[in-house]
Amino acid sequence: MSTFTTADGTDLDYRDSGPTASGRTLVLVHGWSQSRSTWDRVTPALAEHHRVVSYDQRGHGESGKPDHGARVARLAADLAELVEHLGLTSYDLVGHSMGASVAWSLIDSRGTGALDSLVVVDQPSACVVLPWMTAEEGAAAGAILDFPSTEGFVGAVGAADATETRRAFLASMLSDVLPEEDMAFLFGENLRMPGPWGARLLLDHAMQDWRDVLPRIDVPTLVVAGDVSHVAPASQEWTAAHIPGAQLRTFTADEGGSHFPFFEGPQHFAQVLLDFVAGTPGPRG
Repeated sequence: MSTFTTADGTDLDYRDSGPTASGRTLVLVHGWSQSRSTWDRVTPALAEHHRVVSYDQRGHGESGKPDHGARVARLAADLAELVEHLGLTSYDLVGHSMGASVAWSLIDSRGTGALDSLVVVDQPSACVVLPWMTAEEGAAAGAILDFPSTEGFVGAVGAADATETRRAFLASMLSDVLPEEDMAFLFGENLRMPGPWGARLLLDHAMQDWRDVLPRIDVPTLVVAGDVSHVAPASQEWTAAHIPGAQLRTFTADEGGSHFPFFEGPQHFAQVLLDFVAGTPGPRG
C-alpha cells in the first residue's frame, strides 16, 4: 500500500501490483461508499497478466476524509493526479457505479487521450429524472429516482441515525444469496465514509447527466450489466448503444450478476475483463 497527496492536500491510499511486461495498466475505480478492497477478489487474477492499480477515493476507505471535495468533478481530478503521479501515459480504466461517473467526468473535461479502453460497470448515465428529461428518457437511461424524491433520499442517507438506511440501500444492490459475512464486510466499508459528506457527494453524483458524453467516447468500451442488479439491465444496453462500438456483457444471477459482479462472481468477471482487454489494440501512443 502507498499514499499519494493530491493538489488540495488529500491523502489517497492506493495499491499498485502486477507485472508491467504486458504494457497494460488496469486502473480500478470503486463506487460510492465503498473502497479499493472491494476489488480484492479479482485483483490477483488480473495481476497475473497486467499491472493493476486500485485506490480509495477521497472520503472512502483508508484515504483522507476532508470536509471539501464532495463532487464527482473533484474525484475525477484526483484520478488524473494519481495517474500523473504514477507516470502512466496510457491505461485501461474500469469504473464501478459512481466510479463510472468519475470516468465520464474525466473524459468530459480531458478527453480520452490517455485511455486505452474503458469498462463501465453497472452505472446509469442518469440516476435521476431531471427537469429537462421526460419520464421515458430518464427510464431509458436508467434513472432510479425522480427529481422530487431525491432530496428526501439523500437527506435520509446523510442523517445522524442513517445506519439502517445505509444498510438497506447497500442490500438493494446485492443478490439475496450473498453470505452474511460478505454483507457485513461491504457494510463495514460503507460506514467508513462520513455520512454527511457522503450525502453531499451522493447528491452531486445523482444530479449528473452523462448522456451527452457517451457518443464522444472513442476508445474500446465494455459495458457491464447484472441480471439481478437494482440497475435495470436495459439501461446498460442503452448506454452501450450510445457509445460507438461498445460491447455489452450482462452477468446472470449464477455469474454473480448483482450491482457488484466483481465481488459476487469474481472468477467470471476477471475472465470477461481479461478477454476484453486482450481483444483491444492496446496503448494508443
